[in-house]
Amino acid sequence: MSDGDGEIATLPKRLSIVKVETNRQWKTFHQLKVDIYSADPVATMPLKSMERDKLDPNSSFFAHAERVAWIAIEGDRCVGRIVAIVDRLHNEYHDDKLGFFGFFECMDDQDAAKGLMNAAQQWLREKGCTAMRGPMSPSMKGEIGVLVDGFEHPATIMMSHSRPWYDKLLRGCDLDIVKTFYAFRFDSTDPVQAQKDEKLVEFEDKVRKRYPELRFEQISRENFSHAVHEVNKLGNEVRKSGWGFVPSTDAEIDTMIKNLGRIIHHEAFQVAYYKDELVGYVITIPDINWALRQTFGKWDWLRKIQLLFWLKRIPSARVIALGAAEKFRTKGIAMLLMKRLIDRHQIFKQWEMSWVLEDNVRSLRAISRVTSMQRYKTWRLYQKPL
Repeated sequence: MSDGDGEIATLPKRLSIVKVETNRQWKTFHQLKVDIYSADPVATMPLKSMERDKLDPNSSFFAHAERVAWIAIEGDRCVGRIVAIVDRLHNEYHDDKLGFFGFFECMDDQDAAKGLMNAAQQWLREKGCTAMRGPMSPSMKGEIGVLVDGFEHPATIMMSHSRPWYDKLLRGCDLDIVKTFYAFRFDSTDPVQAQKDEKLVEFEDKVRKRYPELRFEQISRENFSHAVHEVNKLGNEVRKSGWGFVPSTDAEIDTMIKNLGRIIHHEAFQVAYYKDELVGYVITIPDINWALRQTFGKWDWLRKIQLLFWLKRIPSARVIALGAAEKFRTKGIAMLLMKRLIDRHQIFKQWEMSWVLEDNVRSLRAISRVTSMQRYKTWRLYQKPL
């Protein structure tokens, strides 16, 4: 096994790095996450089926990507895991030769982390990759990054949660920090929020006088599928210059519609039109992780029954998408969409906006104007030349 410089990396005799191929090895791979977070009071244990689906080679994501997984074994126990990923769509879009690693979990064992990284690097190098970035599980559209601040707070839906030693392990593998990003949260009953709402009412009046043909709509259950595809087209334009952005395929959007259609509150999906042109959107999803943390049992069927009860009682939500067309980006559309969202959606009191890149000054500025949000979590992404 070679390290990042092409030299032979020595692995302590107590450890072995095993490629995951059999059902038993995959079971060990998934069980490690349970073992590592069993003592973490804020960790969310996903359904077993949810974890399997993320790595399903027949999924819409892996229609344009491939992956290999490894586990680190010490004696009769698993102490680490990793997945190496090549996303052909990413490299075609960016004219790049970038490989990724994700689904990284590891005991506080630097040797195990290095062994896993070496295995991933070697495979990515053989695939022609010139650099490795991660964690991406499995891509920017999934759970990304390593948490470095805010460990005392549970992760919201589709956001990653890490053990405090992961940053040390990854930097000990000669990985450099390539991006930092944040999560913000706010409570709609906060008195400070009420003051901002008053100012936004005046701001809305000015915008509507300036653009009388601007209108806002709530997505209905009947046109949910069409609206998601329409918003995706605008979103691809809005985010096309964003760091690491890769457009979603129709199959990926169909998968998202299938998954979200059953749980999304349609009043939490707001769009803006100028005349008949879609010019803005905000999408919020209930924090299903909260509901998952209320369930118990080792069988998915038992937890799913409990979820039917808890899903209706979720107190918080995550804003996963907020954007405006280029010609309306400085006109306050995004701020008014957020205002409309909060005004019309009284079920949720706590909100999270994530993730926001540290160098996305425009988003940070807009957030502070619209809400009383406070930054409360930080993640890092890492990269290494191969």
